[in-house]
Amino acid sequence: MDPATRPTRTAYASLVTVALMLVALTAWSAPAHAQGELYTFSAGLLGTVGGSQDANPGDDLGNTGFQLDLSMITQPGEHLVVRIGNLGLGDGGQFGSDLTDADLTYATIGGEYRYRHSYYDSGVFIALGGYRLGGNDLFTGTSENHTSIGLSAGASGEFPINPWLGVAVELSGHYVDFDQAQIFLIGGAGLIVHF
Repeated sequence: MDPATRPTRTAYASLVTVALMLVALTAWSAPAHAQGELYTFSAGLLGTVGGSQDANPGDDLGNTGFQLDLSMITQPGEHLVVRIGNLGLGDGGQFGSDLTDADLTYATIGGEYRYRHSYYDSGVFIALGGYRLGGNDLFTGTSENHTSIGLSAGASGEFPINPWLGVAVELSGHYVDFDQAQIFLIGGAGLIVHF
């Protein structure tokens, strides 16, 4: 990897600072149980499908992966959510101008606003994240990784099975300034547990 394209320690420090500020803000929030919520924390595991439409080649939205969602209620209807995921790209073929066997790994942290409906909950979210696009160099075959900070936004839904278990669905868009692609779309569905 060219040293000029490596992310600086300042970029990593900025991401860590934002994450710590969000966690500190939640420490001052009143406990969710005291405000009428049935739970404080949630953990979900989703199977995902997606990709990038601006990669050439590799503009396929049929790639598969997974995502782990960890959330904490900070106020009624307000959640702090960490999303960690991995998405295979290009189905083992070429992705962008110079990668093969590529995959996207990401971790985001942000706020989500949830709305209760009669038989489901819906939400919208925005988050800041760290992204890694890895693969093999098309010409040399050596392993190559690109890292960057990006933004994501999306919508979510939850269909309760009982008070502690539900089915979660999610659709998100991610903007990351990689040379191979900048816009990624990811949809997912899975189970979520509340405690």
